Amino acid sequence: MRNMKYKIIALVKDFLLYSRLLLLFGWAQHMLRFAANLIGLSKWVQRHSARIAYNDFYLGKRDYNRREQLFEYLAVKEHLADTAIQYLEFGVMSGNSFNWWLDRNSHPDSRFWGFDTFEGLPEKWLFFKPGAMAASMPAVQDQRAGFIKGLFQHTLLPFLKANLNTAAGAAPRKVIHMDADLFSSTVFVLTAMAPYLQPGDMILFDEFNVPNHEYAAWELFTSTYYIAYEVLGAVNNFYQVAVKYKGVKAEQ
Repeated sequence: MRNMKYKIIALVKDFLLYSRLLLLFGWAQHMLRFAANLIGLSKWVQRHSARIAYNDFYLGKRDYNRREQLFEYLAVKEHLADTAIQYLEFGVMSGNSFNWWLDRNSHPDSRFWGFDTFEGLPEKWLFFKPGAMAASMPAVQDQRAGFIKGLFQHTLLPFLKANLNTAAGAAPRKVIHMDADLFSSTVFVLTAMAPYLQPGDMILFDEFNVPNHEYAAWELFTSTYYIAYEVLGAVNNFYQVAVKYKGVKAEQ
């Protein structure tokens, strides 16, 4: 019976591919993907919202300044202000969050790197066209900080090979700020960083509740790499989210 069901499904699928009937519904492809990811995001929020100590869900109005309140909560709770960290920010723009962490962390051995094209988005995102959100590279005097200009896909892998270590306990704790917006950029950064992640590393998202982008990239990454993590905080109805990497899940 089961084999018969599989044969019927395979026959229908092959017929639809051969007949090209599904091309008639090409206009709905994005909408269907959005609906599927929104359902997944809703399940994710319901699964985690009751367990998070720092969480403002549900708010009728977003306040972008709440993300700095989340930063402060993390800095205190996770002792990120006075210990050495490796801070990597993807999507710097004007440098507001970059400078917040640079000012908040006082340890001389900390290092701060900001990655951005500084020429705007490389592709369309929501209602923003390619080139939107371009900004000049921020002027930073702190010797602990530096910026890497270019597409993440061009700059990140050589940087990681030259600057980070995969050995357990060989480097300070990482704080990774994902403000890349795009699915393609976010999933590339997460997968590139996978070999360098150590338990206790922090990953912050700036637009997590955009279903087809940061959320979708995180779900794909965690399911593909069997990532175990803990959600530490969320503000603005899960627009900004902080998670702690715990390692790779044990075999079931």
